[in-house]
Amino acid sequence: MTKRISSSGITRRGVLAMAAALPAVCAAPAIAQNALKGTKLTVLASNWYVPECNTQLDQLAADITRDTGMEVRIERFVGDELTTKTAAIIGSGRGADLAVGYEFDTYAYAPKLTDVTALADEIGKNYGGWLDSGKAASVVGGRWKSLCIGQAPTAWNYRTDQFAAAGLNAFPDTFDDLLKAAKLLHARGTPIGMTLGHANGDGRSTNYPVLWGFGGKEFETDGKTVAIDSPGTLKAVEWYAEIYKYFIPGTTAWLDPDNNQAFLAGKVSATVNVNTIYLASRKAAATDPARKLMIENMDHGNWPRGPAGRFANYNINVWLPFASSPNKAGQLHFLREWYSRKFLLNWTKTGQSYFIPTFAGFDKEDVWPDDPKLKIFRELNKLNRLAGYAGPPTPIAAEAVNKYILVDMFAKACTGELTPKQSVQWAAKEYQQIAKKRRA
Repeated sequence: MTKRISSSGITRRGVLAMAAALPAVCAAPAIAQNALKGTKLTVLASNWYVPECNTQLDQLAADITRDTGMEVRIERFVGDELTTKTAAIIGSGRGADLAVGYEFDTYAYAPKLTDVTALADEIGKNYGGWLDSGKAASVVGGRWKSLCIGQAPTAWNYRTDQFAAAGLNAFPDTFDDLLKAAKLLHARGTPIGMTLGHANGDGRSTNYPVLWGFGGKEFETDGKTVAIDSPGTLKAVEWYAEIYKYFIPGTTAWLDPDNNQAFLAGKVSATVNVNTIYLASRKAAATDPARKLMIENMDHGNWPRGPAGRFANYNINVWLPFASSPNKAGQLHFLREWYSRKFLLNWTKTGQSYFIPTFAGFDKEDVWPDDPKLKIFRELNKLNRLAGYAGPPTPIAAEAVNKYILVDMFAKACTGELTPKQSVQWAAKEYQQIAKKRRA
């Protein structure tokens, strides 16, 4: 599950112009003992779904306070409270120094964020370079205006026992094979389900991979030219309308918790989610026989491959360093400590691939789960694209996500409200209207 992507009235042209005018803040040397004594740093965070990761952030803050004399305070917010609080600080210039942000926040707030390009380059060299997904979420106008914390890969959670009963010994490798499997599973009363509702996170993670897998895209590389009406998009919609016949009823109303609940209740044999269904069940298995049976008979599969390839869309978190902060040295020191090997490697492994930092070199690091049923997340980590592809994550793309245009395009065809071709045409008009308004 993920947070709602924020949208802003800032145009892309205005963002780039203002961002270019801001002075760069260079990476500073490591802070000496008590050099920041008497200063304060306020960090806004949410509650990650792996509690131990929150505990480690609290410990990092305590360690920095001990080592530098700088008081580091972590403030946590629930749900959309963090998005609201961040927007208020951007508007007022007061209230915090750093915050956890989401996919499009860097583009929405770039003029009000510290330029951390030098630090990003330094960190990237330590870990074999940044993955494209991390760059896309953090770089505006050629400058790093945030630092990617990581991405939360979504896998296909599936019941191995129910698949075996349908004659399926592995999760399907292609979308065509998934369609065939869905028919077999439906016939046995164990259907699959993909979210087609207005779910903040799952509404994206279960729909963009289908669009891209069949060669569809929202925009051209300029991020402004709408490209959704294409043969690839139409093929994706036609596939979705066919497989929907074999879904569990009600997926057009699913919100983020619903697929989890359906899977845990044994109502679906497969759905799309991060690793939290499995982690929670594994933890409860010691005292709950039903959860023990669940983890013994479930596994994780990769995203199917379409004619255009294999892709995925994941929730991304970033560190937003506010330019209004009076403590730039403290900002940089906190970020350097977060990305230090002594902290980041352990934090990543603790999450069992819940959030994976976007570094090419992490493939060789000891940060991956030992549990063989979580092994696939190492491969999933390489597939992420941000919404708005083939363009960058612009405010236009953010508004399209917030209005659930892509989700509704698929849903309208699946339910028969529109034909697949009409659904694509409807979506194209919606995208064009947003693009026109944003260019005005």
